Amino acid sequence: MSKFGLGLARYARLGRRQLIAFAILSAIVNGLVTAGVGAWLAQTYAAYQRKTVAIQSIADLVYERRTRAGMVMWSLKRNADLDELRYRKRVYDEAFVAWNAKTQRNVFTIRDISGQGGVTRLETQFQELLVPGLTATDQCITKAYDLKTKGGDPLPVLTACRMTDLHQFTLDCGATFTNELDRLTRLSFLPWGGYDVPMRKASEARIDRACGPEVFPKPLADPGPAQPAVAASPAAATPAAAAPGAVANPAAPALVPQEAPAK
Repeated sequence: MSKFGLGLARYARLGRRQLIAFAILSAIVNGLVTAGVGAWLAQTYAAYQRKTVAIQSIADLVYERRTRAGMVMWSLKRNADLDELRYRKRVYDEAFVAWNAKTQRNVFTIRDISGQGGVTRLETQFQELLVPGLTATDQCITKAYDLKTKGGDPLPVLTACRMTDLHQFTLDCGATFTNELDRLTRLSFLPWGGYDVPMRKASEARIDRACGPEVFPKPLADPGPAQPAVAASPAAATPAAAAPGAVANPAAPALVPQEAPAK
């Protein structure tokens, strides 16, 4: 310490013990603050990584199920041989099972992202806007597949349920929904963290525009007599095509029931 420092210490009547105690106390306080801030930063980044991985998992499930359904659709449209069709339907069914196995976990992920303890608008949009499109797709390709394996023509069925439009709808809706989830998990080290209400409302509005009832492909009239192979059970197939979202609209949105296979 310089002579000026020693002079100031003598002037303030600070002895060697007081100076050492002050230095030790300062070191302890600085250490605690540094450790606390470091732990908070690490926890914030870990939460961000966890949510990002969860969103990627949801996106993978949506896109895999849509892609597998599209492969079945194209096999039906180009009249592929039955071995190819059966294989593609089998791997689609595996994607269907994987989706149902993780549906409730996806709902909890959405709730975690929203930062709210109860049922959120994002959960409702997931159940009532995105899931019905996937359900209608499943019902459509399953009905067409069953008809094809019985020797019938699946093309009128695909046309009636507007499979091509459903395929595009699930892409637009799924991309918008997962993009908004990613937007809401933007990394921030601000003390108050999270996102504000206007940002959440804006995300919900964009999802409504991309997935709402006004853009959902409505099925056309059932082909009826033009399908001789399904004449034995038209009543069982018609309600499923007429109400594509019936399975995906539970009375209690806090728990998401699994979709029943369209068979």
